Amino acid sequence: MKRVKQLPKPLYAKHGKRAVLLLHAYSGSPNDVRMLARFLEKADYTVYAPLFKGHGTMEPYDILQEKAEIWWADTKKAIHFLQSEQFSDIAVLGLSMGGIFAVRALEEESVIGGGFFCSPLSPVKTNVPENFEKYVRQVLKIAGKSEKEINEKAVSYRSLAEHQLMDIQDQAAIAESRLSDIQQPIFLAQAGKDEMIDPNGVFETARKLSRQRVTLQWYPESGHVITVGTARRELEKDVLEFLEKLPWNEERNNKRENSLFHGKQSQT
Repeated sequence: MKRVKQLPKPLYAKHGKRAVLLLHAYSGSPNDVRMLARFLEKADYTVYAPLFKGHGTMEPYDILQEKAEIWWADTKKAIHFLQSEQFSDIAVLGLSMGGIFAVRALEEESVIGGGFFCSPLSPVKTNVPENFEKYVRQVLKIAGKSEKEINEKAVSYRSLAEHQLMDIQDQAAIAESRLSDIQQPIFLAQAGKDEMIDPNGVFETARKLSRQRVTLQWYPESGHVITVGTARRELEKDVLEFLEKLPWNEERNNKRENSLFHGKQSQT
């Protein structure tokens, strides 16, 4: 009996009142952030990792026919979904391309904090088209396509991937142009051995955020997909520490109730 490959699905785990939206990478899926999601669940965070349109299928062309603006729309839809689930305070973090949309959400949506892991916000040299070709070959091989068909598609998709990268870079430029608008605390993580993007771009991004509360974490031995790499546990601990310090609504309410209670006591 032929084994059917399980396609990735969105991940939604409802726990405490604090909600965290985790956005996956280009050509990735919620599996990119699954281990981080499980770690945050154990700390009683509600976690939602949606699947960007066109992703998570056995046909790479499904990604190539989408516009990057659609993935921004997916991000907004995910935030609005959590709001409809009665979460008033939401943090948003993303890996690589997902981080571009997380930053844009900090600029344009009602979120209380967030940031990115290994995201090319500032213009840097990338190896995205070459890596997309590797992804095409890998996926089509798993799908059982012939060597001839795999080679033909890998070559024909090359220019489409380059064009799509420019589309993603336009999204990064939108987010980068408004970095100074960000008022919320922001978390930046960068892998020192990033094989996909120039890791030094993160310092340029941090420089433009100089007036905000910035947490910049550098993981010298990690590769690009930092959420599953050698520095994963360190990253998880750092993300949790960042989240714990955010101004969550229930804490503000508790402080308000305590001050009211003490005020009443002093009057009696």
